[in-house]
Amino acid sequence: MSDELPDRLRAAAEGYEPDRDRMWARVSEGMREPRTGVEPVRTGWRIPQVALATGVAVVLIGAIVFFGHAMGIGPVVDPTPEPPAAGPGTRTAEATDPATTEDPSPDATSEDVEQTTGAEATTDAEDVDASADWLVTHGAIDQGSNDYWSQATLTLQNDEPLVALVVELRVAEREDLESTGSWSTDSRFGDAVVTSEDGFLVYRWTLRDDAVLPAGEYTLAGQFGHQDGARSADDDRYTFEAETESGDQGRSEGDFA
Repeated sequence: MSDELPDRLRAAAEGYEPDRDRMWARVSEGMREPRTGVEPVRTGWRIPQVALATGVAVVLIGAIVFFGHAMGIGPVVDPTPEPPAAGPGTRTAEATDPATTEDPSPDATSEDVEQTTGAEATTDAEDVDASADWLVTHGAIDQGSNDYWSQATLTLQNDEPLVALVVELRVAEREDLESTGSWSTDSRFGDAVVTSEDGFLVYRWTLRDDAVLPAGEYTLAGQFGHQDGARSADDDRYTFEAETESGDQGRSEGDFA
């Protein structure tokens, strides 16, 4: 039986005729099926190859740069210019003109302020009429004064309405003085402010806010107590400073001698 098997297989092979139509149909059907890609397995032997290639590239680039600089190849960069040496006729950025940058000294500033203030005071003094005929004043010690108490009386006669008025009564403090009161004959005057300034007991009156004092005659008085005995008023004095509705300014002053 074993001797007949090869002969039978050979005879079957010779008599086999393949079905070509069926085979082409199978091939066409296989080509129409979607392919499923299989990612190749990465192995560790590629990493040394990449590192080796990178190292070779770095060495080549370094060699090119080195030989390029040595042979003068490459971009030309202008050297940074050295700053010029500061000679006698050269000014550096820090050596500026003192006349234009130095702050004025405190003394110079004070002098400038004093000069400006003095000029303004002179101008104001020139604008004030010390002999204004529309402003007449008088001062006297009241006849009711005695050895313990005195009253200094001031009178004002203004021929023009006044929009501003300052009245000062200065009583010399030769002995112990104590204010005992003050008064005026018109409610447009505010209450007297009493202070002690430079050896004087000072009574100061002003007009109330927005008040206009009509033309007329007015009286103001300051009262004070003192030591026993008659008191001399030789060093006492008074001052009136006024402004009219038209803007004229006047000043009047006097004493009680």
